[in-house]
Amino acid sequence: MTDTTEEIVLGEVIPSTDMEAYRSTVPLWQRVWRHSLTQMMLLSVQAFCGPAMSDAIAGLGGGGLATPTVSNISTAIRYALLAITCGLGGPIVNKIGVKWALVIGSLSFPIQGSAYYCNSKFGNQWYLILSGAIGGVGTGCWYVAEAGAIMTLAPSRSRGKYLALWIVSRNLGQLVGGAINLSKNHVKGVSGGVTPDTYIAFLIIEALALPFAFLILPFERVVRSDGTRIVTSETLSTKHEIQRIVKTMTSKLVLLSALWAMWSFFYSGSWSTYLAIHFTVRARALSSLISPFFCIVGCFGLGFILDMKSLNQRRRAQLGLYTVVILNVAVYIWSIVMQAKFNRHDPGHIDWDSGVYPSSFLPYFFVQTTGPLSQSYMYWLLSSFATNAQDNVRNGAAFRCIEAVGQAIAYGMNSQTQADPLVGFCVTFGLLGAALIPMILLVNTTPDQIPADVIDGELDVADKKLEGTSIEPPVDSKGGRR
Repeated sequence: MTDTTEEIVLGEVIPSTDMEAYRSTVPLWQRVWRHSLTQMMLLSVQAFCGPAMSDAIAGLGGGGLATPTVSNISTAIRYALLAITCGLGGPIVNKIGVKWALVIGSLSFPIQGSAYYCNSKFGNQWYLILSGAIGGVGTGCWYVAEAGAIMTLAPSRSRGKYLALWIVSRNLGQLVGGAINLSKNHVKGVSGGVTPDTYIAFLIIEALALPFAFLILPFERVVRSDGTRIVTSETLSTKHEIQRIVKTMTSKLVLLSALWAMWSFFYSGSWSTYLAIHFTVRARALSSLISPFFCIVGCFGLGFILDMKSLNQRRRAQLGLYTVVILNVAVYIWSIVMQAKFNRHDPGHIDWDSGVYPSSFLPYFFVQTTGPLSQSYMYWLLSSFATNAQDNVRNGAAFRCIEAVGQAIAYGMNSQTQADPLVGFCVTFGLLGAALIPMILLVNTTPDQIPADVIDGELDVADKKLEGTSIEPPVDSKGGRR
């Protein structure tokens, strides 16, 4: 048994464990492995190897192909099946556990890179389309597990910074992908797709996610940096899990955030098409290299706002929402104006030494920050309503499902309107406007303290009454919570 204390921050009672006793009884390597930041970093490495490499391929413009049509069709299928998998993902992940869902997803990551290689090397388009279907199912399992983990692992007052770390890892993947692409496609005047060897490098990185997935621990074995415990609920039957996910999908939390979820990644299809139509191969390569840099600053800046100790949780939620919306509105107005200008006067394929390159590239540069900010904020907000880790998995599954529906529609739409990204830009901007009022209503109901923290505090009080001045430690000798 270990003694506990209670930290009071802005009226919040946050139970904490005697970390000194924990450090004296558990070996250093186990403490490092169980640490919430370590687990978040392991998850971020997988995000770097998998989704980030996928984003890097998309950043080539149509997957780096001479025409983006096939890539858009493959990606639309991918996100359609991803949406279905995410819809059923809550029960699946809560049954098999986060670790094994991540393992299944990691196995599917290299398929995309290999499919683009086969397309580029042999002109094999059927495998590219099939890879979208396989990747949709595998990545769907991974996305649900990832969403539950990123909303659960962080201490209450560090969620913004933890989410920034995760978002940055995804964008660093695009940075590395851009460096690989630029090193192989820097010769001026090259047209068509990127070199086949480019996809070999992506394939190798995608394959590295699997060993890191095996290092993920169950939530009950994780020890947060502030000593607070992760609240978990008992395992439910498949029937009850399905009932819970249906309840989650029809809850006020999901219904009010649904349009925001659909909008949050809708921009990616339009911008992939924009790059493919208007930029040379080496200009796309340079764009994919430098676009993630500002995201690092932006994400940690938003994390600072969301973790401000001087404001309660509701005020931080409101301030974060207005920050994200204002930045996105500015970028979308700029992008619409730029594409309308291109529709009047076709600039041809823009190279990086062209005079119009800076003004045409900067909207893409900034949307690579404002888009991730929107997603990071939404996960922070969802975690503010959770009562336990399983709730985070279900909420994350619902959000991922709706988000994938939006991506499927976006890529499907762009496969039909590839000659004019302005349609995608306007639809995306309209979705933001439609999502704003429901989001304001939701944000204004944000609790001042995470319900899971309240429950954990009540459990500590109950334990003290039963056992005097001591309670159960966060982990027992075998690493599980008693």
